Amino acid sequence: ESAATHKVWAIGVDSDQYKQAALAKYKDYILGSALKNVGGAVYDLAKSVVNGKPLSGEVRGDLKSGGVGFADSNPKYKALTDVVSAVDKAKNDITSGKVTVNTK
Repeated sequence: ESAATHKVWAIGVDSDQYKQAALAKYKDYILGSALKNVGGAVYDLAKSVVNGKPLSGEVRGDLKSGGVGFADSNPKYKALTDVVSAVDKAKNDITSGKVTVNTK
C-alpha cells in the first residue's frame, strides 16, 4: 500500500504477491516477489515420514534446488529487459557456483 501511495516499486516476499487478490489494487507497484518453496519442503517432510525415514534438522532451500526463487509475474518487470538480463545472469552465476552467496 505504501509503495503504491509513493509510486515506487515494492518487492514481495514468500509468495507471488502480484497475484494475490488481497493486493490486487497495489499490484502495479509490486515489481516481483522473493519466493520460498515452503510447500515443497512440507511435501518432502511428509513423504519422508510416509517412507519411514523422517527428515530431521535444518532444511535449506537454494536457487539450484528450487527452494527459493523470484516471481516475475508483473509485465512491467519483464519489460525491464536490462534488469531481467542482470537478474538472470546473477541467478546463473549463483546456480553454477561461479558466485557464492554468503549465508551467514
